[in-house]
Amino acid sequence: GRLIALLDAGTGLSRLALVSQWPLLAQVAFFVVTHDLYIYLMHRAQHASPFLWRFHEAHHSVPQVDWLSGVRSHPVEILVNQTVEFAPIVLLGAAPEVAPIKGAVSAIWGMFIHANLDVPLGPLRFLVNGPGMHRWHHADQSEAYGRNFATKLAVWDWLLGTAYHPERGRRKAERYGLGYAGFPDGYLGQVVRAFGRGPFAPEPPATEEGTEAA
Repeated sequence: GRLIALLDAGTGLSRLALVSQWPLLAQVAFFVVTHDLYIYLMHRAQHASPFLWRFHEAHHSVPQVDWLSGVRSHPVEILVNQTVEFAPIVLLGAAPEVAPIKGAVSAIWGMFIHANLDVPLGPLRFLVNGPGMHRWHHADQSEAYGRNFATKLAVWDWLLGTAYHPERGRRKAERYGLGYAGFPDGYLGQVVRAFGRGPFAPEPPATEEGTEAA
């Protein structure tokens, strides 16, 4: 909050009220879509860069994925992503209701996509993300490497060639986690590890076998 206040004090952007006259629903939709695109691009970068991976590694360390897995993140990753999520809402002069609504959507959707649920989305799977795709993202299996970076809108994965969605009911992920040893069990050790020497090895790039979709 203090960082966003400093940004606003230095720029005065919020006084321009650039989106304040929009309908509330339009404001919420605008920030959901634009932030989701940022998360997709940032998420891809985290899996490609050893430096960024050190702050994302904790999120992928769980051997079992469930609805609480979405809140398991390094504090630096949380600080960066939440600043990017809420700073534009303040700086563009959005209505006061937008921040809590946007925060609630992010929290609920984060729990949903990590949940151990079989949710048939039908044709909507090309638009919105669900557990079927995101649990594959957490899989420690070669066909899932470099796939399914989206959070709310699966359309980014489909448009940008990173979608992986095996035919529903035919096959599910068998292994989750990092696929290598050495990650600490304790919270403090996990936080400190990100500032150490590593080694930090992001997952391998996507392979041709990870192109199946239904």
